[in-house]
Amino acid sequence: MENLFEWFCWYGIKYIYLFLIVLALAALEVQIEGKHGWTKKLPTWRIRSKIFGFFMGGKDLTGYLFYMLIILLLFFHLPFVGGSPWSVSAEIEIISLFLLFSVFWDFLWFVLNPYYGIGRIKPAYIYWHKKWFLGLPTDYPRGILISFVVSLANYPVGIAKWALAFAVFSIGAVIVIGINTLVRKGKRYRRF
Repeated sequence: MENLFEWFCWYGIKYIYLFLIVLALAALEVQIEGKHGWTKKLPTWRIRSKIFGFFMGGKDLTGYLFYMLIILLLFFHLPFVGGSPWSVSAEIEIISLFLLFSVFWDFLWFVLNPYYGIGRIKPAYIYWHKKWFLGLPTDYPRGILISFVVSLANYPVGIAKWALAFAVFSIGAVIVIGINTLVRKGKRYRRF
């Protein structure tokens, strides 16, 4: 039981740390983009790609996102530079976590953005998400599902890690929604 407890603590701390990065990244991106999602007002290139469009609900690949994804993938691979051994299993975990990370990063952008918030995650307000499923952009359930399917390659440990990461990210998102809702009701809250 001690090994299971240590495993749970180690990965729990790791996923809390990753959630804090998701949160900081979403907040930073709100400051960069403001109410204009998908880099609409940023000086960046755009490419229509069928492959990228499939994974991102038909959206264009932008220079901003391209370089942000490279930075994040390099960050996710940093342990290998520090001496951790690379393996197919470790790479599968990184891909699965990265996909989950990306879904929550985008979702928290809306939660934290003063022009949107949890109540405005709807097609009427968010033109760049063209396809929706169960009240959410299809990118979210698709990303979560692909992340889970990738984790199956590391069965059974991969599923346990995925479930813990998903739980930590989900609980973190609920806490952020709660705090954000209270802040929005306060007198000091204002849009940019």
